[in-house]
Amino acid sequence: MRTSLLAVALLYAPSLAHASSPGAPDPLPAEPTSEPVIGGTTVPPGKWPDAVAVLGAGGSCTGTLIAPDVVLTAGHCAEVNPTRVIANSLDFNASGGITAAVKSITPYPSWETSYDVSVIVLTAPVAGVTPRKLGIGCTFQQGFAKNTTVHLVGFGSTDIQGGGTNTRLNETTAPVTDPDCTGGNGCVPGVSPGGEFIAGGGGKDSCFGDSGGPVYLDTPRGPVVIGAVSRGLDNSPTPCGGGGIYVRTDKIAAWLESTTGKQIAKDTCADVGSGSGTGTGRDTNGTGDGTGGADVGGDVTGGCSAGGSAGGLGGPLALGLALVALRRRDRREQKAQD
Repeated sequence: MRTSLLAVALLYAPSLAHASSPGAPDPLPAEPTSEPVIGGTTVPPGKWPDAVAVLGAGGSCTGTLIAPDVVLTAGHCAEVNPTRVIANSLDFNASGGITAAVKSITPYPSWETSYDVSVIVLTAPVAGVTPRKLGIGCTFQQGFAKNTTVHLVGFGSTDIQGGGTNTRLNETTAPVTDPDCTGGNGCVPGVSPGGEFIAGGGGKDSCFGDSGGPVYLDTPRGPVVIGAVSRGLDNSPTPCGGGGIYVRTDKIAAWLESTTGKQIAKDTCADVGSGSGTGTGRDTNGTGDGTGGADVGGDVTGGCSAGGSAGGLGGPLALGLALVALRRRDRREQKAQD
């Protein structure tokens, strides 16, 4: 399916393919800049041990440990065929960290037109790392709005052109610019408003290799993960640095548990109760994890890991999906070393 989407992109938008595709040749020297993530710093030991490298035969992504044997990552990261994750690591290409084998990865149904997330189940629990609590409905009701500062964390490229190689864990802080992803600019209509949010820009951003990685929100109960890295904005002048789109965790909490059969660590929201949302929004399975998000509708193309194709998609929808494919923030040109 990736081939089909890229073919459509080349047919309709050849000028964008080289600028945005993580698989395209790097127009700049293949060296990372001095500022990690985009406009950030390297992570000190022990700060984000639950942020994991997701490594496979097809490339690398980032994820978050949300149960002892469960990792949240991006839907399109199923396409890198992950075989292992490394937790509590500052550099996935160095010694140290905790490696766990991947048992399965399941993308969200029709993730290309809904929630761009996947859930990984590991063959064994990760010992010695506390899973990060997931933001739910009350988390967003309490402390999430425009200009809220969030932490972007991942193993991705540090170059605004998306080039170079990087295996270190990096972080930056950035403001939320569109809490409900209602301003277009690449937001998925089927889950708008409230299924995604936009953060960063002005040189602070996630990049290729950060896909699926955590967005942390500081709360009185400590940092919780409220988003997963998906893709860049339509109007960004460079592949990275102009701001990103992130899937909101309050809309996928019930799906994560029903899909894995595991209990996911969730924000306690002690002062307003521990419910996972009070709205009537529904996901494609009708599990009602939302707080007002739109119904996504039926299956359109299926998960890429199941071998689906873009056949039958035509016109603006096909072009739109192709451009989304180009803005994804996995890293396929840098192969994981087994």
